[in-house]
Amino acid sequence: MCVAAVALLLTVVFTWPMAARFGSAGRLDSNDGRFSIWNVTWVARALTSEPSQLWNANIFYPSQGALAFSEANLVAGAIAAPVWILTGNPYAATNFVILCSFVLSAVCMYALVLHLTGRRPAAALAAVLFGFNSYVFAHLPHIQLLLTFGPVLALLTMHRFVERPALGRAVVLGLAVGVQALACGYYGVFGGLGVVAGVVWFAATNGHWRRPRYWLLAAAAAAVSLMVIGPLLPSYLALRDAGLDRTLQEAQQYSVRWRSYFASGFLVYRWILPLLGSWREVLFPGFLSIAFTTIAIAHTVRRRDDALVRSRRSQLWFYAGLTVLAIWASLGPDAGLYRFLYNVVPGMSFLRAPSRFGLVVILSMAVMAGFGLSFIERYWHGRRRLVYMTVLALLALSRSTVGPLELRAAPAASKVYAELRERPRGVVAEFPFFIGARLPRQTEYMLASTEHWQPMINGFSDFLPADIQEDMPSLDHFPEPESLRILSRRGVRYVVVHWSKYGEGRDALRARVEGMPAFQKLVDEEGASLFELISIQAERQ
Repeated sequence: MCVAAVALLLTVVFTWPMAARFGSAGRLDSNDGRFSIWNVTWVARALTSEPSQLWNANIFYPSQGALAFSEANLVAGAIAAPVWILTGNPYAATNFVILCSFVLSAVCMYALVLHLTGRRPAAALAAVLFGFNSYVFAHLPHIQLLLTFGPVLALLTMHRFVERPALGRAVVLGLAVGVQALACGYYGVFGGLGVVAGVVWFAATNGHWRRPRYWLLAAAAAAVSLMVIGPLLPSYLALRDAGLDRTLQEAQQYSVRWRSYFASGFLVYRWILPLLGSWREVLFPGFLSIAFTTIAIAHTVRRRDDALVRSRRSQLWFYAGLTVLAIWASLGPDAGLYRFLYNVVPGMSFLRAPSRFGLVVILSMAVMAGFGLSFIERYWHGRRRLVYMTVLALLALSRSTVGPLELRAAPAASKVYAELRERPRGVVAEFPFFIGARLPRQTEYMLASTEHWQPMINGFSDFLPADIQEDMPSLDHFPEPESLRILSRRGVRYVVVHWSKYGEGRDALRARVEGMPAFQKLVDEEGASLFELISIQAERQ
């Protein structure tokens, strides 16, 4: 509990002013931020009120299973559920997940390094280095990428399993791998690869490879993880058959070069950025992580006969190997390893950003940094207090310049959406119907739907159904006759028109729409109007 309390305190400090604006602000400055709030809230709401409708998210009506069109974020929604029940506030629910993600990541890393080294200071160092790294702060709008506790938890359960193989530990390992896949598809693949590598590596170094029982238990763990993620597979496999598949050419665009491993969003490291020129991701683990990792490796190489070193050597080299392989994979298809994994590992074709392998680098180096501090503690036994004070000061310097975070206030209450909330269930269409380069702005309507939860034909996701793609050009020319026919075919009952989002000609458009007998005005407020679509027959004639 003490570790969790300290992690929570650090989280509040590093994410300030999120705790102060818990239910009134969020990362609304990006399409991804708006999408995450909608996604997390939909899952939390569905889990607590309509579990049978979980997958039928309220976008792209009448498409079924729309939640699977992007990352489902089931774990994030489950974490948000208690706050959603208590408040009904989408911003509070999502911010709660963000705060919990930092706490869980730090606590899980603490537990992992404590298990490996037996030293609390080493565990605390690793927890801060990993739990509050530059990569996660750069991805605050991507809720699934914040759940970095998943791979750490999977590795912790893997170590426990390889140290004493047993059925109970195999089941826990399988559950951990399955849960991390539900939390984030990327981390499910990364953590799964790390666990497989660990099971094989420690089978060789611990002598388990000759024992059939070890491999049977490992297979049992794999079976458990498949049981956890099994219910999701049909939906995503169907989407892959429908065209949701990432190509190697696309993956190359989201690969990194060496510069990314020296780029950081922390202010204390900003002086490095002008020296780099350009980068695609912020993956710098920090000088403290590099220093203690170097100490750990150098100590292991130089003191091969030391009993402590011998007991931890295989673990250290495992994480050193993960670091090298993760850097190699993050360089993308042209470097070779990612191309091999793409062709061999199930699920890799759903990923498009090899750069995110960089998180594995940060994770592995945090673990090795913990080893480094544990070695220093042993040989500087009389100067431990000096070591701790120095490390604490350096940590404070490297992490004290994170914020404050750039949060935007939640939109003001809307009469249009308040009316929709009270109206009988009916399909909604909002205009302008953003397409092309403006398509991500559909997240504005998705975020607004958290106020009423009516089904809507609007939406944005990684996968766009073929029928909506076909209808988009005509919907972009609302209220032309073809767009009205589409509204009729899709069963639209309510139409929201945001006059303020149109440019020149908005007055003429407004006069035309209000003059159509098919549209009965329900609410009119500054910048937007809500209509009920009573009949389109008159417009067809």
